[in-house]
Amino acid sequence: MERRLKITGRFLQQTFILLIIFQFLSVHLTAQQAFIPDTAKISRLLQKGKKIHNSDPDSAIYYYQMVITGFNEVNPGLDYGHLSDTEKDYLKTVIEAINRTGDIYYFDDQYIRAETYYNRSLEIAKKAGLTNYIAKALYDIGYIRYVNNNFSKAKKLFEESYKLYDGLGSLKGKYKTANACGLSEYHLGDFQAADSCFQNALSLAEKLNDSLMISDIKVHLGILYCEQEKLEEGIELFEEAMEYYEKTNNTVAISDASLNIGVVMKLAGEYDKALKYIKKSTDLEELSQVKSRQVTRYYNLADLYLDMNEMDKAYEYCRKTLTVANEIASKPFVADCNFLMGKYFMLEKNYPQAIDHFSTALTTAQKTKDKTLLANIYLWYANAYLQLGNIEQSVLLAGKAFNLSQELKNISLQKEAAYTLSENYRETGRFKKALNWFRVYHNLSDSVNYYAQKKEIRKIEARYNYEKKERENELLMNKASLQEVKLKNRTITMIVLVLGILLSIVVIVLLINRMKYVKALTREQQLLTLQKLQELNKELESKKRELASKMMFLNQKNELIGRIIRQLQELQNSPDVDYREIHSLVNELRTDAPQSNWKEFETQFVQVHPDFYKRLSDKYPGLTSHEQRICAFLRMNLNTKEIASITGRSVKSIEVTRSRIRKKLGLSRKDNLSSFLASI
Repeated sequence: MERRLKITGRFLQQTFILLIIFQFLSVHLTAQQAFIPDTAKISRLLQKGKKIHNSDPDSAIYYYQMVITGFNEVNPGLDYGHLSDTEKDYLKTVIEAINRTGDIYYFDDQYIRAETYYNRSLEIAKKAGLTNYIAKALYDIGYIRYVNNNFSKAKKLFEESYKLYDGLGSLKGKYKTANACGLSEYHLGDFQAADSCFQNALSLAEKLNDSLMISDIKVHLGILYCEQEKLEEGIELFEEAMEYYEKTNNTVAISDASLNIGVVMKLAGEYDKALKYIKKSTDLEELSQVKSRQVTRYYNLADLYLDMNEMDKAYEYCRKTLTVANEIASKPFVADCNFLMGKYFMLEKNYPQAIDHFSTALTTAQKTKDKTLLANIYLWYANAYLQLGNIEQSVLLAGKAFNLSQELKNISLQKEAAYTLSENYRETGRFKKALNWFRVYHNLSDSVNYYAQKKEIRKIEARYNYEKKERENELLMNKASLQEVKLKNRTITMIVLVLGILLSIVVIVLLINRMKYVKALTREQQLLTLQKLQELNKELESKKRELASKMMFLNQKNELIGRIIRQLQELQNSPDVDYREIHSLVNELRTDAPQSNWKEFETQFVQVHPDFYKRLSDKYPGLTSHEQRICAFLRMNLNTKEIASITGRSVKSIEVTRSRIRKKLGLSRKDNLSSFLASI
């Protein structure tokens, strides 16, 4: 009996302990659930914000902040190591509200505030182990770095995001991070790596079968190809992308593509076409009122107007660029804008103002570590000080420009920096150093001229191919119209033939056979004629390009010889130099250049215009051989200065010869001499 009582007592004791533990767990779980607000209410708030996200962003932020405020109250009580499914869903809603708030600030150009929200999103996602949201937060923060020109940091964040999306098997996530990596590599100057990233993104877009993604990547690849002087391939990609954007009425994409085509046209020297495209992009962005996009358009317009020598418009857009750049919170374009303003004042010969802007640009560029921009600023800064006679400061800055351009392997910048150093030392009478730097400049000029000629030939070819393609498209459209007319006529003919079949089937068969034979014969003759014309046009265009390239080279060579002669003449007064040897060399350069120039020019000219001299001689026998040669130069549309440079004669002498030619041809001052000669 006593034993039974002991067992019963022990059982009651164990039961009591179990009841206490159960009650504790129930209270704990109830308290844990109490930390989570009403999830249905939270979701409704988020949905309300999403509905007005674009139309009323301020009100959307109000709803998002209600979600975030509720989370701030319960956050301390969450056990991130043991989250339930309900808690994870709640955190996903909170993260989306935080991300959307950051997006609103990002598109309002408030990058610092946007980054604060993206970092908060990353912090919560890491605690909760939500890999997809971690990858998105890394991408968003990377883009903040990208728009602030911190391309190295941006690239690192995009690569981390790509790895996470790859682990999740998210094709869309991999696409956007691969694209962003390509943009970062492009700005860092690694074109090979950029091409690899863009090709990867293009492959992912094709797997997703997303036409918009494919078009976006084509635009980025087009920019990359144009930067590598593959203008034809770049323009072709732009046109393919633009066709899709216009079909879908995607104004943002149309704006970007128009800007990129305009920049390429500027590189090709087609300033009017470049202006049309960049203005189109600018008009679209002025409607959107997104300042970070407006400022890039204003910058490109200002730079284009400087190249076009339209100084008033250049200044107007320089001011617009600087004003809008200063309004953006992170001021990513301040260095570029001040550099542009400095260039404007340099061209206007207002050197103190130019120095002020170069100084501001330099301070900002040093923070962003944009080496290409820094090298350009140093060079222009040095030239401004040279114009003001501050040789010591000019030498210091030009030296920095030369060293930095060497690091960047930019031969053109090295050449300009070497010339500036040579001019500085010449101004101070240190002729030995001046001569050494001039030799460096001369050696670099040879390399630049070689690449410039190749580049110019590529530009001419790209321009020719582009215009050829436009003509082909026009011909195709005309052909399509003709085909439509032919189809209508053929339908009518067939109806007539069917009605007439009762009269004489034999006659109809003979007529049809006859028509087919005539069409085949006509088509064959047209193809043969078209093929011959294409061959002749191709040969003529080749000779014209060769003649244009030769003229450009002769002009550059004569300018170089002229500079060498002036340098040698300046050295004649130096006691360490043999005067007679220099005088002999100057005479040799002066006498040899024009003769060799004329022989090279005449050989090429006769091939392109074989009957010009004969027609000129027949119509105007009173012209001397020298006057006929000048007529040939004018036939090529060269101006007086260029003719003087090639022939080695003075500008005054050429002007006198032109007057004699006008008199012998019977032309008045109102008549255009070059146009008249072109018609002979």
